[in-house]
Amino acid sequence: MKKQRLSKKVGLPPGSAFYTGSKTGNTVINMLVYDDENFQSYENITVEKAIQLQGENTTNWIIVKGFNQSEDLQKLADHFGIHPLVMEDIFNVEHMPKVEDLEKSLFVTLKNLTWGETDQLIESEQISLYLGQNVLISFEEKDNNIFEPIFERLQAGKGRGRVRQEDYLCYLLIDHIVDNYYILLDHTEDQLEDLEKLLIDNPTNELSHSFLRLKKNLMLLRKTINPLKEEIRYLSREDSGVISAYTRQYLGDVYDHISFIIQSIDSYREMIASMMDLLMANNANRMNSIMKTLTLVSTIFIPMTLFTGIYGMNFDFMPELHYKYSYPIFMSGLAVMGLVMYIYMKKKKWF
Repeated sequence: MKKQRLSKKVGLPPGSAFYTGSKTGNTVINMLVYDDENFQSYENITVEKAIQLQGENTTNWIIVKGFNQSEDLQKLADHFGIHPLVMEDIFNVEHMPKVEDLEKSLFVTLKNLTWGETDQLIESEQISLYLGQNVLISFEEKDNNIFEPIFERLQAGKGRGRVRQEDYLCYLLIDHIVDNYYILLDHTEDQLEDLEKLLIDNPTNELSHSFLRLKKNLMLLRKTINPLKEEIRYLSREDSGVISAYTRQYLGDVYDHISFIIQSIDSYREMIASMMDLLMANNANRMNSIMKTLTLVSTIFIPMTLFTGIYGMNFDFMPELHYKYSYPIFMSGLAVMGLVMYIYMKKKKWF
């Protein structure tokens, strides 16, 4: 995941809609207009067309993808009365997830997280939802079609989405993003199982890099989800001008999901900490074993070195130097000496 440069906003006045990300596509506006009997989908339309298509007795979902055409987005904001500070949060893709109840409207920003198959790191995309009177506007940083399953269900008329208003649609989008977090938990659990097997069967120095990468993913996941927990809890329990009592019941279910995910993340982090401790202990034990082996070998050769040094001084009056069988006797003596020390250490269970 590329690091964003928030310093690009330095010096700009409050409410400046300045994109802080590194990559976004051209602005594309799509729209869904439906009720329990009719369903209409419009692609790549203008802001004026989207405003014209808004019906009073239908559910209206305006889908904005990409932040390049800021003038068009400003027209959209002016028509629906979106506050400049809200637009600033929409363009600031490094903003923490939050929910703002603005009495007659609701602003939600959260992260859609996906698993990067190449680098095994979590990739983040900011999703912002503006729920106003008779309209829901979703702002997507990239054109990833993340809400395609919601679109297909609405088009097929399955579920309660077609008979409910924009507040229930807002819940569906939030619930879909939260459900995607379970996919990341499954990837994390699979990686933990693989690392556990490697830790037991074949611990290597590369394992520490894998643990740190996994720990980084969990930190990002918790950083993304934790701020959303209390915000969703607030929505599910407090009266709102744009959230019905019916939808609040379902938001309570989203709160339960988020709580379970956070508990799972904390559990995984504890498992990683324990496995890293075990890896360090294994490395220390392996090093101790190596040092122990080297010490035993050195101990065996110390007396051999002593006698070799004595008979290597070449004094003139050393009768053993001129004896015919001195060399084989000396070498045999060293071998017996080493064998005796080996047997002694073995009986003492030093290795």
